[in-house]
Amino acid sequence: MSQTYPEPQPVPPTAAGPASKRGGWLAAILPVVLIAACSELGISVLSNSALPIYFTTGLKIPTSVYTLLMLPFFISEVLFKSPLGVLADRVGRRPLMLGGALVTVFTPLILISVHYNPAAATAIITLLVFGILRAMDGAGQAAIWPSLYAYVGDVVAEKSRGAAMGLLNVVYMAGLSLSLLIGGLVDSTFGPIFTHEMTFGGQLHKLGKQVGSHLHREHAARVAAALPPAPLSHQPEYYYPSFILASLLFALATFAALAVRERRRAGVVAAAADAEASNESVSWSGFMDALRTVPQFLGLAVVTFLGIGCIMPLVKKFALDEYGMTETAFGIHALGPAFVIALISVPVGHLADRWGKTQSVRAGFALCALGLWGIPLLHHFHVGILGFIGAVTVLGVGFVAAFPAWLALLADLGGEERRGTVFAAVSTAQGIGALGGVAVSGLLYDKIGHIAPFVAASILVSLGTLLAFLFVRPQAIQTSEKKLQKH
Repeated sequence: MSQTYPEPQPVPPTAAGPASKRGGWLAAILPVVLIAACSELGISVLSNSALPIYFTTGLKIPTSVYTLLMLPFFISEVLFKSPLGVLADRVGRRPLMLGGALVTVFTPLILISVHYNPAAATAIITLLVFGILRAMDGAGQAAIWPSLYAYVGDVVAEKSRGAAMGLLNVVYMAGLSLSLLIGGLVDSTFGPIFTHEMTFGGQLHKLGKQVGSHLHREHAARVAAALPPAPLSHQPEYYYPSFILASLLFALATFAALAVRERRRAGVVAAAADAEASNESVSWSGFMDALRTVPQFLGLAVVTFLGIGCIMPLVKKFALDEYGMTETAFGIHALGPAFVIALISVPVGHLADRWGKTQSVRAGFALCALGLWGIPLLHHFHVGILGFIGAVTVLGVGFVAAFPAWLALLADLGGEERRGTVFAAVSTAQGIGALGGVAVSGLLYDKIGHIAPFVAASILVSLGTLLAFLFVRPQAIQTSEKKLQKH
């Protein structure tokens, strides 16, 4: 797709322009890659691994209530992504990354410090506190991710943005997938210590024997027989280690944010300052103008993430309920998809730069729909956990094929002056969709059946794929670029 922006202004020696060489753009985005890795692993451990089991198994909260407790996260994202994306265009990307990471350093620790008793008069107040903490996590993510993507658009030349966004996708998908293993593993390792079921030294001795059994497989059966069965604790304290891990990961992301250097061109920063001085900088009317220029992205985002929201809080719980797996066993099964997805993410990003961004978006969404349909169909034929993991792998491959190209298209549309605003607009649409999906997911799971959310997700993502084929076309993108230039 040809670029239709005016020629960039000359870059003074003190300003950093977009880097096009592999070493140049890779070195420029390493700090934000670390932020992305830590924040995504941290929020995934918290949201996808720790909270589903902590709330439903540890605190005995019904699934339909648990999914309602997850809603404030998405509501907060919807409310804050747009203004924080606009703010990132005004004050820079680094302050938003720093503030977003810093918020979530403390929320997991506060959450496990709040005691819940369903029979107590304060039970509803405690649930409200849980909701507020989830809203704070959502605000933190709303600050981090639009700024990360906009920063990549600032420092990476247009011809390399697909690969750069693909690298962010690698760490995003790796964090998402590894969280299921890491969250369960740290709970299994350190949970018995928190519940006083085993001392620290005793747990280390047990782990040493388990590692030895894997290194010397001929003795595995004898060692396993000698070890007592691991207790399955339902005490809330058993799940504390994963919350502490999430807090530590966000602390690391905070330190990484301190190392980020603003890389927008001096002319762009000066123009933003002049606009702010004249009260014309990123006004609400200007933001609405930006929304009106990308309606095809907004509609596609709402429909698709409505489907994703239906399954987002339930994947791990579904696997544990349907296949009788432990947290660690499910995490180990998830390593296969994680490896495949990480392996192909960057090459697929390069493919988007060469093959075309619109074609990559369409093909990726088609694969997402195919993977999602595989989950209920293979479950119907009793294929088992391997069928579930295989379908999730196809879904993940589709995701990494579609979303780097999707993000690169948004970076092309916005230009440096409006890039954060455009990212925030589409992210808001994604949040609205995810919010609706999560709102109904628990009811579908409890009232209709465990597979019902996956069927709903399959239908909605298939509709999103149809919208991608209809509306994500080069002609429509060029029209949107021209509209953005006029505002």
